[in-house]
Amino acid sequence: MRKALSREEYLRSLAASNERLNICLTNDYAFRKVFKNPKVTKGFLMAVMELKEEEIVRLEILDLSEAGEMEDEKEGILDIKLHLNDSRKINIELQNRYQEDWSERSLFYNCRMFTEGFLHGNTYGEMEPCIHIGILNFSYMESPGFHHRILLMDDKTKEVYSSKFIFHVIELKKLESTCRDGGDQDLYHWAKMLAATDWEAIYMEARENPYMEAAKDEMEKINQSEMERYLYLRREMAISDEISRIRTATNQGIREGIEKGELLKLIALIRKKYDKGISPAEAAEALEEPVETIQDICHADVVTDDTTIRCEIPLYCNYRKPVGE
Repeated sequence: MRKALSREEYLRSLAASNERLNICLTNDYAFRKVFKNPKVTKGFLMAVMELKEEEIVRLEILDLSEAGEMEDEKEGILDIKLHLNDSRKINIELQNRYQEDWSERSLFYNCRMFTEGFLHGNTYGEMEPCIHIGILNFSYMESPGFHHRILLMDDKTKEVYSSKFIFHVIELKKLESTCRDGGDQDLYHWAKMLAATDWEAIYMEARENPYMEAAKDEMEKINQSEMERYLYLRREMAISDEISRIRTATNQGIREGIEKGELLKLIALIRKKYDKGISPAEAAEALEEPVETIQDICHADVVTDDTTIRCEIPLYCNYRKPVGE
């Protein structure tokens, strides 16, 4: 009987095979490898920020570590920090999993980036503009459209208070509901490539755009290297494992919530009958519950607050028998 391959052996085997992988840019490893190419990042920023090619003379990519080497990559968040030639700081983040406090996170990172390098004696006017670009593989904003540009401004007059704090939110899940002929055409094609799950879609979006062609070529390079394929597959496996853990925890929470809700209803019914002088045996027959369960609840000192019922018997019911029993 053939021994089943371990997870590690399976990944190594698939990486060494001739099978062509569908490289997806929502994979943290692929995203980081592709955006390490300055031409790719330059084209993407031109689309997001509506810049002309001649406006980006120098592009410096900072703190770009190889994926697979950082423990915090399990967070599912990819950081790329950049400096443009006109002293603008940019932070690009890719987030695959829904994060309820995403706006607070983006504020935190933009604030931290804003104060970086500020020395005693500097004037506040010297502080560099900071731009946060969040690429989200989930829907977050309530307003329609896949691209949102957020500024600090007067909510009545719309006068911009400061242009040194800018947020871009790109929601990949809203692409299907966005008109292809609308604004942000270049960014729309970039977002479609970021969301693509097969080579046909990647080729279609990249055609006639040299910057996106460069991104496609970088994705092809991953497929041509056994080590690159392994690191890509390892990250895919980690993402799948995390999704599975979240789904399991969610389902368990739902089940426990239902069980606790049903128990609370049962306790309330039994207590009403008990207060009316109905015996546990009669209550058990009426509610079709074991008489032992009814007796336990009838004699329980159930403690509740707004969110918790502290119980052991039955199942979730913790009780203290009256003194002397």
